[in-house]
Amino acid sequence: MLNLKAHAAIATLFLAGAAGAATTNGIANGGFEVVNGNQPVGWVGADSSAPVLSNDAHSGAHAMLLSVPGGFGGSGLLQDSIAHGGLAALTVANVGDTPVLSFWAKGDVSPTGNAKFGLSYLGDNGVLYDSGLQYFHSDLSGTTWKQISFQAAAIPTGAKAVYLLLNTAVGPLQDGRVNAVYIDDVQLTLTTAPVPEPETYALLIAGLGVVAAVARRRRA
Repeated sequence: MLNLKAHAAIATLFLAGAAGAATTNGIANGGFEVVNGNQPVGWVGADSSAPVLSNDAHSGAHAMLLSVPGGFGGSGLLQDSIAHGGLAALTVANVGDTPVLSFWAKGDVSPTGNAKFGLSYLGDNGVLYDSGLQYFHSDLSGTTWKQISFQAAAIPTGAKAVYLLLNTAVGPLQDGRVNAVYIDDVQLTLTTAPVPEPETYALLIAGLGVVAAVARRRRA
């Protein structure tokens, strides 16, 4: 068995390797606090009814309101993390990571409506992974913000960008209920694999030296 000095050297080595890991948000301007006029920077509206900036926020000053006030249509908010968000491309250090998408939402979709999101990874030639549409209208409250979380699939080799769609759709409004979904604090937690630093390699050599010395002593 290894002595305490060898164990300490190996433990130090593992700690040094782990220290290089970092987490970042794979979505730009997830709190909608950076605005240009009345539009959040990094986001694009889609569908028949464009989302609007709202001051009814979970945190900070702004949230986004996805709404089809007249019924019969949809309201979507989307971001390509590179083309729209201006973020750096995903790299090989992100491959294999299984990020968690989370955001805060509240609202009402009317009896004929729904609320959903889709998360994809994009490569040079299009979609590498598509999560499909994940519905969350059953989790909504008209008065209380609730956090929605989703464990995404592993980032595949060749992925460059994250593509996120948030959407509500509705048929005819019923029972006097509106279609209005508020979204705030969008977070995609990316964990970047640690890149060994020169000090890590030095510790590796030192640790291997200690192990070899212990082995020689045991043979003697």
